[in-house]
Amino acid sequence: MIKNIIFDLGNVLVKYSPENFLNKYIKEENREIFLNKVFKSKEWLELDRGTLSYEDAVELFSKRVPEETEAIKKLFKENISFCISPIEENVKIMRKLKEKGYFVYILSNFHKPAFEYIKDNWDFIREFNGDVVSCYYHYIKPEKEIYETLLKKYNLVPEETIFIDDVEANIEGAKKLGIDGIQLTDFRLLLQLLEKKGVKI
Repeated sequence: MIKNIIFDLGNVLVKYSPENFLNKYIKEENREIFLNKVFKSKEWLELDRGTLSYEDAVELFSKRVPEETEAIKKLFKENISFCISPIEENVKIMRKLKEKGYFVYILSNFHKPAFEYIKDNWDFIREFNGDVVSCYYHYIKPEKEIYETLLKKYNLVPEETIFIDDVEANIEGAKKLGIDGIQLTDFRLLLQLLEKKGVKI
């Protein structure tokens, strides 16, 4: 019987759209290089892991794309808020699950300043029964340690738990520990996919 629902944030409860920032603040001729050298860089994952500070990231990315230094400063000064927004329909589903008696948790790869920004500014982030966010533990999905941290911290039984994520590798990582998974390739399908797993709202 399922008792616990674990949510990823990006593209499950939070729309992550680097394009919003690129289209608004980056010169058209620099957008592709900015996407690859900033948003898709290995250092972006170090930000998720909590091993690279925003100050060091600004310095590093400014050297990499010097013509966009002011935009880089703006991106991090605003805690990447230009790139993220709540997926309201899925927030409602999360709240209904909690009302029905399910325990709800966050398991997400996220930058520390950005997570603290949304925790301060978005009410629903504070409504979960608990969270494990990569930047505080220095593990990122799909590394097994991050799933083990969540299970141990909240005494969760894997067989009573479902994990929702948009990335197949992250679902596979959870399954290796006995946690069932839903790969959410389209955020509009959340309710339908939960019902297929026997989760009633």
